[in-house]
Amino acid sequence: MAADSNIVGYVTKGVAANQKMMSGAQFVEVGAEGLELASIRLENVPAVGGASIQWWNGTSYNRATWVEMNWDSGIPWWGDENDWEVEITHTFAPGEGFWIVIPNGVANATVTQAGEVALSTASTYDFDVVANKKFMVINPLPTKLDLSDITLANIPAVGGASIQWWNGTSYDRATWVEMNWDSGIPWWGDENDWEVEITNTFNPGEGFWIVVPNGVSFPQIKIANKVLL
Repeated sequence: MAADSNIVGYVTKGVAANQKMMSGAQFVEVGAEGLELASIRLENVPAVGGASIQWWNGTSYNRATWVEMNWDSGIPWWGDENDWEVEITHTFAPGEGFWIVIPNGVANATVTQAGEVALSTASTYDFDVVANKKFMVINPLPTKLDLSDITLANIPAVGGASIQWWNGTSYDRATWVEMNWDSGIPWWGDENDWEVEITNTFNPGEGFWIVVPNGVSFPQIKIANKVLL
């Protein structure tokens, strides 16, 4: 994804207790191409191992737990759930998604990430993906994104690919199909009735899954750069 990163900022998202939220990297480190895990912080969440961050590695989840460095230092960081003194590190690419899991009994929990805003000068944010995988992606824009602003390239619109997003308790989904079955115009439709368009609005930083079928070459996810409009 071509990007210019020249605006320093931060974003804070509220999270309810006893919930998990799909979010992702909207920023990059100053002078770098990604966001370090250490730059993602939890506020008003006790660093006692109850909260975690999880990201998909292509076949399973990697995870880190929100704990105190050296057990009782009062300094929170992302540590190993079995050994709090071992820091977990990872660099998220712009637009890469992750889960934030918040335990029960906390109030006013927020997730904060800081860095430089990744601004694309292209008409779309393009993510190269591979066949027969699922990918966690986010809305990388500082504005709301409609489901229709997300399209797939080099993937036949025959119902094999889908998008899924978490509604708080389960997944909603739409399937990449042809409008009116044989129109040649792809859209996000109902998996049981292709003529019914599925709509949704994603907030800035809100995440979703893209499921890519087997047997396709050079598949891409394209997100319209509405900041340029």
